[in-house]
Amino acid sequence: MKNCNICNQNKPLNEFVERKNRPSGYQAYCKQCHNLKRKLNYNSEYMRNFDLKKSYGITQDDYNEMFTKQNGCCKICEIHILNLNQKRKKHLCIDHDHKTGKIRGLLCDKCNRGIGLLQDSKYVLLNAYNYLNEF
Repeated sequence: MKNCNICNQNKPLNEFVERKNRPSGYQAYCKQCHNLKRKLNYNSEYMRNFDLKKSYGITQDDYNEMFTKQNGCCKICEIHILNLNQKRKKHLCIDHDHKTGKIRGLLCDKCNRGIGLLQDSKYVLLNAYNYLNEF
């Protein structure tokens, strides 16, 4: 049994996430509180800014400026975010060069995954383009 630091209830250990770096070997709060805390934090403006700054070195204002420049559309397929069938995503993806970290633009989830699956390779993308033109 372990006491959750958030809900202050004594719960069995299987209700906690294992954390080897913690003295007890488990996270300080239960899975239920962890999920609730994560849901509340992720929806906050603060967490969005924190994630953008940590991952890409930009702020929400920087993202909004790119979004406005692209008219709310994916830079590749040019479909507006409101017309995309993105069930969970609320934002366009921030596409960046994995080698340099330079941001290239905002993409829908499908286009972002597509160039990722093509390994960001211009050569592979050109081969795919040529292949599609054969038919």
